[in-house]
Amino acid sequence: MNKNMLSSHRKIQRKEVIKKLQKMVKKLIGGTMKNKIISICFIVALIVFSSFSLIVYAASDTYHSTLAFQGEHTGQTRTYTHRNISYAASAYSTLGGKIVTANSNYAKTYTVSLYRKTGWFISEKVGSSSLSRYQFGTASWTNVGAGDYFFYFTKARDGVDVNSNNVLMEGY
Repeated sequence: MNKNMLSSHRKIQRKEVIKKLQKMVKKLIGGTMKNKIISICFIVALIVFSSFSLIVYAASDTYHSTLAFQGEHTGQTRTYTHRNISYAASAYSTLGGKIVTANSNYAKTYTVSLYRKTGWFISEKVGSSSLSRYQFGTASWTNVGAGDYFFYFTKARDGVDVNSNNVLMEGY
């Protein structure tokens, strides 16, 4: 969700909450004491629930995925609401479906690059990091700002697949 959509979503939520609160106040004015207590409890619960939904959305730029590529691979564009972005994955390599070990004659690293989407078909490179094809690796980019980003992966064209079943991409 981009900032405009988030702002619209919050405005709609606020309007719905206000309408419900107005209805509750009308009931409070003309209702019995029991109805007044129930209404007040409902209003408090509604306010608490609404604030939780906004908190959950604000912290939702954590993405889990998998990775498998041979030469180059462009990841999905995702929205990050925090200033910093990190990538972490436990990589392993295969050739013809068989595991390739770190002491093989094949290249030892792959590169993960972070790109910021700046237009429909326009993006700018934020930075790159070289990670091992055979073990856990992390990369972080700081002070990049909120926005839409994607990861681009490259490695030597040696026929070996780089894989990971536990990729974590996160804004913080």
